[in-house]
Amino acid sequence: MCLGLIIFVVLGAFFCLPANIHYHVTERYVFSREGEETPVYLGVMLPKSGPYQWVGNVEVFWDGVQANFNYGFVDVVKLSGKMIHRANLEAIIEYDVKLPQGPVSWSAPVENFQRQPQAGIESDCDCIQKKAADLCAGSSEKDAYEIYSFTADYLTYSQNYKDCTSISALQAYEIGSCVCAGYARLMTALCRASGIPAQMVLGLVYPDPMFKSYIASFPQNPEEAHAWVEYYSEESWKLADPTWGAKRLKFMQFNRNDGRHLAYGELEQVLSVDKDLEVWAFDQARFVLGDDECFRYIATSNSNQVSFFSLTSIQRKWDGRWINTIFVWGITTWLLCKYRNKIVGLPGQKTKLENNP
Repeated sequence: MCLGLIIFVVLGAFFCLPANIHYHVTERYVFSREGEETPVYLGVMLPKSGPYQWVGNVEVFWDGVQANFNYGFVDVVKLSGKMIHRANLEAIIEYDVKLPQGPVSWSAPVENFQRQPQAGIESDCDCIQKKAADLCAGSSEKDAYEIYSFTADYLTYSQNYKDCTSISALQAYEIGSCVCAGYARLMTALCRASGIPAQMVLGLVYPDPMFKSYIASFPQNPEEAHAWVEYYSEESWKLADPTWGAKRLKFMQFNRNDGRHLAYGELEQVLSVDKDLEVWAFDQARFVLGDDECFRYIATSNSNQVSFFSLTSIQRKWDGRWINTIFVWGITTWLLCKYRNKIVGLPGQKTKLENNP
């Protein structure tokens, strides 16, 4: 029983107590070709610091022309260079990320679009309006949780819709199965229909192997791109992830970050930057390189004989969860040793000394 109690308390400390997790991220983009010289182009979207994340120490290594652009919520790097006969051309982008585990909230103005219907977020649809009225009657955090809980329970995750941006809130509600975009859009639509300002956020979820500090993650990680919700209630913004709420304990994904969610921005804003990158890339060259449709980057060339691949590696430099775990383990062990007889003893049990004076 003591061992079981220790394991329960230690796991709770690791996953539930507030902590900061620090990552060092390396994004590699490699062009290769055998043959004549040809120009290549690469546009990359980079995350920035926000309400529940810090991003800094950005370095770009590239043997070519580089241009940087600030879109406010993300940065964009546009790279151009020329392939030399029988040589690879590689871009390396490195930066540090700090993400919190625990409750997060922040102050920011509420925009009109965060209250209104939006493409793919049909908060004015009759069936969504009716469901929102059935779920809650106000705009408190409790009402937001009712919507979040319904979305997590009602929808089924399905790989039939792999495009993170394709399925709408109404489609998700009618079909009942989708990927993260459907979960996020449905919760956002229900929140807006209930008078709760909300928006769908696009970003990444970092992998979390407990005992490995270095992971070669994307594009091998199927959860590279992810969508969740930011909602406004009781004078502050908070986040919720109904997709992961359906897979894990619900309270772990409501009004808290788990140290793994890295936001790029509101969906339509991110897609607008992605479209600008696409226009720029095809103004430079005709062929898109690689088969990754992730929103984060695009690569092009005037030759379809150029090979291209990308790989994002994540090194966990600091994990405050282990400090919590060691501290709680020590306190729990000390308390169990000191009060073992009271904790595990039977009521009314007499000690050997009392029975044998």
